[in-house]
Amino acid sequence: MLSAALNGAVDNEALQRRGVRLGTPQLYKSSFENVDLAQIDLSVQWQNVKQNEQWNYAVELEPTNNTGTWSYHAESLQLNNQLILQRKNNKIETYGKHQYNDAFPNDEGAKAAIHLALSESKPASGKLFSEFSSRLKSYAIYTPTTAMLSDAVTDMRSISNNFMGLSGNRLAYAMLDLIDTKNETYGYLDLDEVLDLLDWIESIAVVSPTTDILSPVVPRLQKILSFTDFLMRKDNNKFTAHEASEGSLYVFFLLTLAMHHYAPSIFAVENFDQALHPRLARALAKSFCKAIFANPHQPIAFLTSHNPLVLDGLNIRDDRVRLFAIDRNSKGYTTINRVTVTEELLEQGKKGLTLSRLWVMGYLGGVPAL
Repeated sequence: MLSAALNGAVDNEALQRRGVRLGTPQLYKSSFENVDLAQIDLSVQWQNVKQNEQWNYAVELEPTNNTGTWSYHAESLQLNNQLILQRKNNKIETYGKHQYNDAFPNDEGAKAAIHLALSESKPASGKLFSEFSSRLKSYAIYTPTTAMLSDAVTDMRSISNNFMGLSGNRLAYAMLDLIDTKNETYGYLDLDEVLDLLDWIESIAVVSPTTDILSPVVPRLQKILSFTDFLMRKDNNKFTAHEASEGSLYVFFLLTLAMHHYAPSIFAVENFDQALHPRLARALAKSFCKAIFANPHQPIAFLTSHNPLVLDGLNIRDDRVRLFAIDRNSKGYTTINRVTVTEELLEQGKKGLTLSRLWVMGYLGGVPAL
C-alpha cells in the first residue's frame, strides 16, 4: 500500500500489480474487539548517514467505495523530524526553506502530492527522497508457480521492462541476460557454483524452441530453457523447462530475481522454500544472500519460509541478514521479533543445536501452538 500510495493511486489494479491478494476493503483493516479503525495509517522511515538525512513519510488511506479505490486523507513528509510538507484534504502546506508553489490537482488519489513536490526537478535536498520513493514504488511480491515458470500458463498481470512476471513467466528471457558462457558466470556468481546446486545439470542455455526438444502440444515462446543432463546418454539428454524438475526452475528464478538489473530494488518472495528439498533450500539461501550482496544495486528482499533448514543457510551474524519470527498474540495482534545472536543463542550452538532445530523446538518463536 505504501508503494502504491507513493506512486499516486491505491486501488485494486495497483495492489494486484504488486502481488497483493485482493480482498474486500474491510479485510485490509485491523479487526479487533472494541477497536474501531476507520482508516489505515502507514509510515516509512529511511536515512542517509553520510548526509545526515532522515526522512519520514506517512499517509492515511481509506476506501471510498466497493471498487477497491482508496482515498488519501493526509500525507506528510519530514526531514530530520522537521515537517517540510503535508497534504490534508488536498490542501498543500509547506514549511521552512522547502517552499513550493506548484499547482496540484484536486482529485483525491490522482497524484501523490509528496511525490510531485519532490520530483527530480526540485532542490537537491529532495534527491534522497526521490531515490528511495522510486525504489519503493517498484515493490512487488513474487509467488512463483511451476506452471508459470515453464510458461505453460500466462500471468495476466503486467510485467515492467519485459521482466519476469510475479509468478515466474518469461524466466528464460530474464536468464538470457545473466548467462555468460564465455566467462562462465551467472550474473554475479560463478556458473559452476550455481549448477552445483542441482546435481544433474551439466549445462544450461536459452534457445529457440524446436520439435526435437519440445512437444508440439506445449505452448511456446520465442525463447525457452534447455538443460543438459550429464548422467544421461549424450544423444538423449536435453530437457526444457516443461520437463525439468520444478526445484531447478525455482533455483534459477530466485537467483535471477536477486541479480537481474530489471528486478525491483525492493521485493518480497512468498514461500522461499517452495518445491525445494530441505538441503537444497539451505544451500540456496546461502547462494541467494551471496547474490544479493554482490549486486551493486543492493536490492532489499523480504522472504518468508516454513522450512527450518532455510535458517541454517543464513548468517545472522551479518547485520545485512535479518531473521524475524512472526506470531499472533492472544488478542490477535501480529508480533514481529528479530532473532539476534545472543549469549543464550551461542550457548545453544555450543550444544550442537542449529537455528533450524532451535526454531522447531520453539526457542525462536514463529511456531504454531500444536
